[in-house]
Amino acid sequence: MILLQSHSRFLLQTLLNRVHNLDKAVELDYNWVEFDDVRFHIQVSLKNSHVLLLSVSLPSPPAEAIFFNGLPFGAIEAIKAAYGVVVQILDPPKDGFNLTLKLNLSKLPPDEGSTSSFSKVIISLL
Repeated sequence: MILLQSHSRFLLQTLLNRVHNLDKAVELDYNWVEFDDVRFHIQVSLKNSHVLLLSVSLPSPPAEAIFFNGLPFGAIEAIKAAYGVVVQILDPPKDGFNLTLKLNLSKLPPDEGSTSSFSKVIISLL
């Protein structure tokens, strides 16, 4: 897993806002950098406002870290196991990023507690 010392408040707010306003078609295209050069990119198109693309770029790992294809060993398997049909991992990721997730927010459980928990778990993985 990609474990950061603390979560991205901006990412959490963006995910929660999107999840709680699925009925509103909005276009998003945000780029930002946090946590010692971890870069994020979120995109939502008007054509398909239930699909959110989240890309992450990590800084170069220390020599003792075990990375595979630019990600910590086991990260892909952990994401697949945790999110099933809601998240698709794009291979290859968007240019300049180590990981791109395609989140189909329409497949989230309708329970508000579940959607908030899902958003918090997503950001804890990243």
